[in-house]
Amino acid sequence: MTRAAGSPSLRAEFDREAPGYDRTARASMPGYSELHRTLVRGIPLLPTRSFRILELGVGTGALTSAVLETFPHARLVGIDVSPKMIAAARRRLHAYRDRVELLAGRLEDAWKERYDVVLSALAIHHLADREKWGLFRRVFRSLAPGGYFGDGDDHLPEDTLFDSRFQQIASSEFGQSPAHGSYRSPQVVWHEHERFDHPCSVEAEVAALKRARFAHVGVPWRYFGQAVIWAYR
Repeated sequence: MTRAAGSPSLRAEFDREAPGYDRTARASMPGYSELHRTLVRGIPLLPTRSFRILELGVGTGALTSAVLETFPHARLVGIDVSPKMIAAARRRLHAYRDRVELLAGRLEDAWKERYDVVLSALAIHHLADREKWGLFRRVFRSLAPGGYFGDGDDHLPEDTLFDSRFQQIASSEFGQSPAHGSYRSPQVVWHEHERFDHPCSVEAEVAALKRARFAHVGVPWRYFGQAVIWAYR
């Protein structure tokens, strides 16, 4: 049985992780910053334009702040299952408070209106495949013509050898415990998240986005199991 993205267990886990999430994410994912930068680069609109963005799984607001800084006239609605993540994001995004609305809830319940851009970083893999495919169809319907969906996420490796190599690289780069007492190794973080994760392969996600009728789908960035997928309506 799969766990819904809004399940109490998942919410409790990310509430627990919220205070140290940014540090842990960088320590366990070598491509963390580049994943976010690539999502922002996919937005096909000029910074002088005013447009609406929906972010699925806002977390502590790392992607949100990058988007709002790059596009000073954009307005963003963000949703996350964890109230404590939302609280951390509100603190981080205080300077943008007039242009951002943050909501606690399930990804499946985020649809208020049409958007020009929908973004998600490291969140959709918590949904079962059937739920992912339904979410992609909803994203397509919610986007204005020419709209952009950017998804940066964890994916299943096509060959488990590459998964093992990724773990070796992450451990060698970040495996030494820093002075901060709350440090958790990449292996510990990955093991804890296996209870809630349902990643698919990159190829399966690309195929599902095409079935959802996105006109252009591509993979501009990939680092082992992590990938950014751009889809344009």
